[in-house]
Amino acid sequence: MRRSDRYRGRAVRTGRGKSLHDALNALPAEELRSVIAEALERQGEGARGSIEDALLRRVAAAGAGKESAASLSAKVDAVERFAAAAQRVGCADPSEVDDALRQGITASLAGDHATACAIFRALLLPISNADIDLGQDELAEEVLSVDLHDCTTRYLAAVYMTTPVAARADAIAAAIDEANGVSYFSDPVEELQTALGGTLPDMDVFLSAWISRLERDAKPASLWESKKERWLRAAIGRRDGIAGLERIARTTKRPEAVQAWCEAVKAAGDRSKMLRAYETGAALVTSRGWRGNFLDGAALAAQLLGRKDANKKLEAAWLGAPSLTRLLRWLLAGERTSVMVRKRAASALKASPTKSPRLVGFLHILVGDIEPAAMRLARAPGLGWSSGDHPGHLLFPVFAWMLGGAPKGSVRAQLAQVLLQPLDLEDDAGFALLDLEDDAGLALLDEVGTEQDAGPRLSTPSVIDALQRAEVTRHLTAQERGVALTAMKAAATKRTDGVLGEKRRRHYGHAAALVACCVELEDVTGRASSASPWAEALRARTSRFPAFQEALRAPLAQARRGTGSVDNPGTRFHHAAVKAGRTWTETEEDDT
Repeated sequence: MRRSDRYRGRAVRTGRGKSLHDALNALPAEELRSVIAEALERQGEGARGSIEDALLRRVAAAGAGKESAASLSAKVDAVERFAAAAQRVGCADPSEVDDALRQGITASLAGDHATACAIFRALLLPISNADIDLGQDELAEEVLSVDLHDCTTRYLAAVYMTTPVAARADAIAAAIDEANGVSYFSDPVEELQTALGGTLPDMDVFLSAWISRLERDAKPASLWESKKERWLRAAIGRRDGIAGLERIARTTKRPEAVQAWCEAVKAAGDRSKMLRAYETGAALVTSRGWRGNFLDGAALAAQLLGRKDANKKLEAAWLGAPSLTRLLRWLLAGERTSVMVRKRAASALKASPTKSPRLVGFLHILVGDIEPAAMRLARAPGLGWSSGDHPGHLLFPVFAWMLGGAPKGSVRAQLAQVLLQPLDLEDDAGFALLDLEDDAGLALLDEVGTEQDAGPRLSTPSVIDALQRAEVTRHLTAQERGVALTAMKAAATKRTDGVLGEKRRRHYGHAAALVACCVELEDVTGRASSASPWAEALRARTSRFPAFQEALRAPLAQARRGTGSVDNPGTRFHHAAVKAGRTWTETEEDDT
């Protein structure tokens, strides 16, 4: 049985807060114990385990229920015999393991670290080595109701407290290795402090020994920081502060170390030092993505300091690590006149820091050169729309907005939502990075080193803001409108052929939306009367794909309904529209 299954139960009814509180206060202690015991009998394993844990923790923390040495010794012997028997047969009942581990938790809370150490060692080590099968499919957490990470942390704390000061560093390192299969530690020292409720006894002595131990073990093995290198950095930062972090950053030049140093300087609040740290960090790293992050930090510091070169810092970030986010920040920094935005866009094209069809095409649109942008969209492949460099997910909705606005209920309104979404999390992967919703995507965001949620941040204008400021629709000619629509049709046709050719059923809806958007724009511009010859030809050619025909039906009907009125593209959209529903870019997967 999976852990998630064991926690299923009846929904908790609310609204009885005051009456329930009064009832609890009115019950005598004996009656209250009876009610709790009766309630526990009715709970499933997961809920019952959680309540029992809370009760045992309260008892242990209050110092109640003190046991004799003989009683404690007998308890440890019983757990060790149980663990030995489980290893002989190779399996154990999860509920019995829960009970045994809770005894270790109770001992830890009561300050009996010797008992806790013996209990945890008897069970956690064979579980970590897979010597005891608990009936789980993958992780022991699936079937145990106790918090295994909490147990492992308390085991480390017990090892720490029961080991002589001089041997603690080696003992903690050995204990972490023993429990490696049960839990993961981002910073063991922080975990130990949490388990012991504050500062570690003999902290200074332990830190020095711990750092010496890690300096022997933490040898660079790859371009990425290993866990022991991370532990070493955290320990030195804890002992030596910002100066220690700076020393590691300059010595190793590892992006993670540089990031830790810059964040510590930022948290200290000295903005002049923050500017110098981020500029130094940008010079230390070799990765373009990381360099862009540090250049962003330098630009933010310059803004906070009110420096006159703050806009130059934003330009340096765009040139150092080109991305749509950095481009938008620089284009709309300071003076936001149409002339200035177009001038900066032309300067960006001349500097040519990137060959990305997406960014180059967007810049051509801003300077009023529609044909090169349309060519990039028309020539883009039908597959690979979730690639960061594919121009489709940016240029297609931009053209749709330019040609017909985005009236409520239209297909192009849905596509245009992506132009209003904040892009602060974007790096070289472009819009595709925003689509990652699994653990790998979250890990990637951590590794890239995006700006922290806390504290001041750089603001990012939207694509619509840039288009409006550049007044791209003001000088749009009829010929340019035709070129843009022709490019959109070519892109929609290629997308349809691509997903049908590879049977990408999950993307039929996206291809259908592109086709419907083109039909909608034909009606808006007066290029179609009752039906679109282009769309009808496409439908006839794809008639042997009934699933695609079904996917086309609804957006085409919506396209016919949504063309009654045309918004002025120069009118700013209400940002609440971004929150209404998910767009195709949020579900598109990498189909390259």
